[in-house]
Amino acid sequence: MVATPHITGLTNKNIFLVEFKEPYGETTLRDETTPNIRSIIYSPKGTYLAYRSDRKAEIIKCGDWTTAATIEGNIKDMFFSPLDNYFMVWELFVMTKDNPQGKPNLHVYKSATGECVGSFTQKNQAGWEPQWSSDEKLFSIQMTNRILFYEDGKFDRYVQHLQADKLKSFSLSPSPGLSYYLAIFTLGKQGQPSAWRVLKYPQLDIMQSVVSRSTFQADKATFYWNRRGTNVFAMTQTDVDKTGGSYYGKQSLSFGDVKGNAGNVTFSKEGPIHAIAWNPGNSNEWVAVYGHAPAKATLFNAKCDPLYEFGTGAWNAVYFPPEGNYMLLGGFGNIATGHIEVWNMQGYKKLGSCAAPDTTSLQWDPRGETFFTATTYPRLTVGNGYKIWHYTGVLMHKRVCQEKENLLAISWRPGNYPKSELSRTAPKGIEDTTPKPVGAYRPPGARNKPSTFTLHEHEKPHRPGETANAGPSKQAIKQREKREARKARKAEERATGDPPPPQPPSTPRPAFVSTGDPEKDKKIKNINKKLSDIDKLKQQKAAGKQLELNQLAKIENEQALQQELDLLRL
Repeated sequence: MVATPHITGLTNKNIFLVEFKEPYGETTLRDETTPNIRSIIYSPKGTYLAYRSDRKAEIIKCGDWTTAATIEGNIKDMFFSPLDNYFMVWELFVMTKDNPQGKPNLHVYKSATGECVGSFTQKNQAGWEPQWSSDEKLFSIQMTNRILFYEDGKFDRYVQHLQADKLKSFSLSPSPGLSYYLAIFTLGKQGQPSAWRVLKYPQLDIMQSVVSRSTFQADKATFYWNRRGTNVFAMTQTDVDKTGGSYYGKQSLSFGDVKGNAGNVTFSKEGPIHAIAWNPGNSNEWVAVYGHAPAKATLFNAKCDPLYEFGTGAWNAVYFPPEGNYMLLGGFGNIATGHIEVWNMQGYKKLGSCAAPDTTSLQWDPRGETFFTATTYPRLTVGNGYKIWHYTGVLMHKRVCQEKENLLAISWRPGNYPKSELSRTAPKGIEDTTPKPVGAYRPPGARNKPSTFTLHEHEKPHRPGETANAGPSKQAIKQREKREARKARKAEERATGDPPPPQPPSTPRPAFVSTGDPEKDKKIKNINKKLSDIDKLKQQKAAGKQLELNQLAKIENEQALQQELDLLRL
């Protein structure tokens, strides 16, 4: 394994490798002699790189970048198994007069040799991908209302199957070892609710479900397992929100675990659920970005108790590096600013921020020290290119596509790499010359002046139970002003070398003596208080503090107050 990870990119002209060090030189891996390359993909461990064109798919060994296997066919999609041992491809399902039943269009190959070890029929591209356990001992594939299970790489005959009416989707847990779990979602029949369940393999009877949750407002479900495969979230959604609250359908989030605990997740802000992600370094933590703009981001534990509130911002995505020590919040797509914030998950300290407008792809490097943002085709047809950022928000490298060049895909090579100096110190950045978005129109009278208008009231980061926007108290503000004035005075003395001016000795005021007249006594006490305040202001002025106009007016009025006091004492 090399010391630093590579970045691999695909344009409409070539496949290139980026060396991750100055000056970030690019090496061409495949040029225009290999036409119509549609996509690239790395194996999860970084052993292989595969690309597909209109005529073939090719598996490349990353050790020496030589070809391991070539698979002929008009392949439309592909991916690797968790341990890189198998390579799966999907082709269009075709029926002809000679073969009205069609032929298998999903094939499983050995990555090292290209030997075909299994073939299946999957008519639809949506949901075609088989699912593996993390140790590759269990292989599962959905066939309409059945899920077939194969063990130990033997694809000639399934060993278990699960049958369920209106089975829409399933998800196999990534848990290694002898205990495998899977989550399934079934659509409700007329008058009956939809449901999602967690079952333990090989006990595949619906009645023996570990978790069972039902809802009348769900047409599809997406499952999110933690890294250990012990906890799962089910994001259910309707095709149409009949209440009119969302264009994309009504969402709800519920949770379950392999011990049988389950429930619904409620958030402190109304609105859509933009993103959720488990921390890969801590299977008991997850982050959700939710709510109407500005969206809110919160860290929860596995029991769905909030641990920390990151406040609100222009966010709709969350990304973790492989170790889970940092967390990135970003706003992309319909959020034009591309605002990014990076947080340390130990101590919840904000490490840096940056802006990457028009980002269509973001990925952490395997070491968790840098990440790239990219603008790719066909999502956006102009401004294609990529940028490499340090986790503190420093821009390290920028590459813009030339005329008639489009960036189709880009990816880090996975693997285990030693930490570098970038994990401790931020590098010297380069200037981002991307044109800034044009600001909103401001009338001539308001130009070149600070704006006091705020579209949204943002919530500040805080721990649960604390007041979100609680500012410092008046006493704290007063003490802070005193400290700042003291520091400024000492800095000025050190700069000039002059000793502080001596403060004039304050003449003690005579003690109060009653005149016997309550009205006179009241006036005398009032004047004494004013004179005492004047003495304090005179001391502050002698110490070098800049006084306000009304305070200077009080000092000038001292003689008149003293004369009035003398008359009252007669």
